[in-house]
Amino acid sequence: MSTKATIAHGRGFHFYHEALDEDGVYLELEDVEFEAGYRRVMVKIPVDVWEVIRHTAPARLDLVDTSDEELRRMVEAQVDERIDEYERAKGDPGQEALVGPFGALVFGGADEPRDEQVRQGLKYYARERERQRQVVARMKEHHVRPEGMVYVIRFDGPEGDGQ
Repeated sequence: MSTKATIAHGRGFHFYHEALDEDGVYLELEDVEFEAGYRRVMVKIPVDVWEVIRHTAPARLDLVDTSDEELRRMVEAQVDERIDEYERAKGDPGQEALVGPFGALVFGGADEPRDEQVRQGLKYYARERERQRQVVARMKEHHVRPEGMVYVIRFDGPEGDGQ
């Protein structure tokens, strides 16, 4: 079973993240130039591939500015909705089998008490919020040119007139 979750793919490239790796994305390129050294690699990314990649969904950072109270309200609403769906599915083995495990990694079992599901959900989302905040902090350490800035290289002609 593959754990790759494709973000974008096309001829000669596959951009994805691993299901259990929240801190990275991966780019496989075929038939491209690269240089490798000790703890360093430089890869030429074709412009068409770059344009596809940069227009894909951005990193998940929706919890960065969420307060503890907002987080609690969000989790409680999700748990209440989950419990309602599970209760509606009871008695239908096919539906129960589909609905029951949904969200189990975040909230635990759908048949667990509401308070326990909320506790587990808060624990998960607090960790996720912290991870997102760390991503934003690392992003601020990078040097990025302002959006839309285009560099133009001029070569002076023989007369030095920019032609």
